[in-house]
Amino acid sequence: MSSIKVALFAAVAISCVFAAPQFGPQPFNNYNRGAFVPIVSQHYDLNPDQSYTFAYVSGDGSRRDEQGVPRAAGPEGPAVTVQGSYSYASPQGPIQVSYVADENGYQPTGNNIHPAIIKAVAQQVAQARAQPYNQNYYG
Repeated sequence: MSSIKVALFAAVAISCVFAAPQFGPQPFNNYNRGAFVPIVSQHYDLNPDQSYTFAYVSGDGSRRDEQGVPRAAGPEGPAVTVQGSYSYASPQGPIQVSYVADENGYQPTGNNIHPAIIKAVAQQVAQARAQPYNQNYYG
C-alpha cells in the first residue's frame, strides 16, 4: 500500500512541476515603444478664479499648451472655455492643431484636418441644435 502512495505522490508532484508556468508574465503592450522621450519643459498654473494654463515641450519637439477660462454659469452649471494647441512630427510631416472647446463643442483647426470632416461636424452640430433638448433621454 505504501508503494502505491509513494508512486501516487510522485505522479502528483511531477504533474505540478510540469503544470507550473513556463514563462514570466508578458507585457500587455507588445508593440515597439521606441526610444524614451524626455520632457524638456513643463508648467501648470491653476488660478483662484479656476482659470488655468499648462504647457509642455518634449525632447522630440512635440508640444502642447492650453488655457482655460471660466465663464458665467448657464442652465447646465459653470463651464470653462478652453483654447490650446499641440504639434508633433509624424511620418507624413509635421502635425499642428489649434483648438477651442466651448459651448459650441470641440473645434479643431490645423494643417492636417480635412475640410470635409469639418463640414460634416458642422452639419451634425446644426442638426443637434435644431432638435429640442430632451432632459429625460438619458434616464
